[in-house]
Amino acid sequence: MVRVWIVVCLVVMILAGCGQSKDQTPAPVPDYTPFLTADEGDLQLVALVKEKVQEETKAVNDMVAAMAGRFTPVIYDVQTEEGKKAVQQLQTEESYPAYFLFNNQQLLAQGHDLAQIAQAAMDYTDRLSIGG
Repeated sequence: MVRVWIVVCLVVMILAGCGQSKDQTPAPVPDYTPFLTADEGDLQLVALVKEKVQEETKAVNDMVAAMAGRFTPVIYDVQTEEGKKAVQQLQTEESYPAYFLFNNQQLLAQGHDLAQIAQAAMDYTDRLSIGG
């Protein structure tokens, strides 16, 4: 009797698990095509900024200059129509500033720390230079 009870419990748990997986739909994958670079080896930094746009623009431009053009920056103020469209395309509702690093094929890195994104850009270009 105990074995029958254990088997029944296992069957119920398996069926419950299968039913739950069917109800959950996967989140749609963002279309990064508008943010990808045209050429292999090029990088693009997309910055989403809500406040202190001028200060953030200066910080990004200073980082680009210091890194000798390892990436091209595109800065969106999320309070503008163009910025709202970028937020929707990137499917992010996070805190700002938010940074996204792209090559010609994919999103390479994202986060809220510009120095961390710059490091990801350096690592990527260093890999390319050694053939990795």
